[in-house]
Amino acid sequence: MRTITAAIPGGTIKAIPAKAHAHRALMAAALADSASHIRFHRSSRDIDATIDSLCGLGATIERTEDGVRVHPITTPASPGQVRPHESGTTLRLLLPVAAALCRTTEVDAKGRLPQRPLEPLLGQMKAHGVTFSKDAPPFTMTGLLSGGTFSMAGNISSQFFSGLLLAAPLLGETTVISEGPLQSRDYVRLTIRVLQDFGVTVNVTGDTFHIPEGSHYHGVKDYAIEGDWSNGAIWLVATALTGQTFTVTGLTADSVQADRRSATIIEKAGTTLTYTDGGLTATGKATLPLNVDLEQCPDLLPILSILACGIEGRSRFYNGARLRLKESDRLAAMAEMITSLGGSVHIDGDTLYVDGTGRLTGGRAHCYNDHRLVMAGTLAALISDTPVTLSDSEAITKSYPQFFDDWQALGGNSYEL
Repeated sequence: MRTITAAIPGGTIKAIPAKAHAHRALMAAALADSASHIRFHRSSRDIDATIDSLCGLGATIERTEDGVRVHPITTPASPGQVRPHESGTTLRLLLPVAAALCRTTEVDAKGRLPQRPLEPLLGQMKAHGVTFSKDAPPFTMTGLLSGGTFSMAGNISSQFFSGLLLAAPLLGETTVISEGPLQSRDYVRLTIRVLQDFGVTVNVTGDTFHIPEGSHYHGVKDYAIEGDWSNGAIWLVATALTGQTFTVTGLTADSVQADRRSATIIEKAGTTLTYTDGGLTATGKATLPLNVDLEQCPDLLPILSILACGIEGRSRFYNGARLRLKESDRLAAMAEMITSLGGSVHIDGDTLYVDGTGRLTGGRAHCYNDHRLVMAGTLAALISDTPVTLSDSEAITKSYPQFFDDWQALGGNSYEL
């Protein structure tokens, strides 16, 4: 549990490594034909879960001063071990990869992860030669995954598509098809970029993805992970809430990360963003209510809904159905947080409405062991009349272990209870 006061941070900070990029690059490196050096200056509990799981499948991964050196899997483990802890990305991406490598794989899961959906991925894997001891982890997978054509609904999780694409070079000619519009499409674009960076050919026609026979991963001697737009957006929102200037370095303007959309959203709200050689600088308080389609960027909802509290008028966040399937039901959890801190909010179906007044009263909020709620609650303190106390604040280690250290170093104030 942690309390945050209204002390306003500001200054310059380097964006932490993009977790989504790191997961995919580590997996590609572990499947390559030679060793790779993956550069990232900070890790997290989720990235560590992917490293641990890849070692459980037969890779050797050594920590270096600026990242890790990945020695690829030459002899798959028997049985393989996938240990995602609470990382949904690790689990969903590695299920097809592990099944393509190991005849038997033991799969563990912690927290809310066993309740998060795995269909239709499991159904497609079953149709391609894999059996499961039960339909929710922990379970045992048996049988090698075969190639061919995989076809799934695109409105559950893009991670199912990314997992199959990552496994595809091990399977021979493979086609992955989205039935209906593919949500969170940018995460699949990121997967394809990583596959191509490691030498794999991917042919894309609409929402159909084809990996030809003979396409293989090749090691990369020096591979840098992008700065993370999801977490970099925290500092941009801090400026939008308070007017205090922030510069965030390491964010790539042409990134395919879904949450780069945060820049456009914040600019439309009235904050000025300027790219220079020194990074992305945010200036000026936001004044215009938000109208945000969450279909391609659901992870932005927690911090943007707090920004909406700091702007007078009604903001709307729509197409948020998949937020109910995250580490918490984020639609309900954010409505509860905003209400408990003195704000006005209501949910209509999968749409969240925030009636902002520019201020919150502060108080206590429950974070449901969800790292993004911890970030949102911390930002809420900046516009609160009294300090904000957050339960489950240690959940921040899932994606950003040094968050509160950075908050303090930049002039914010928080303390553990």
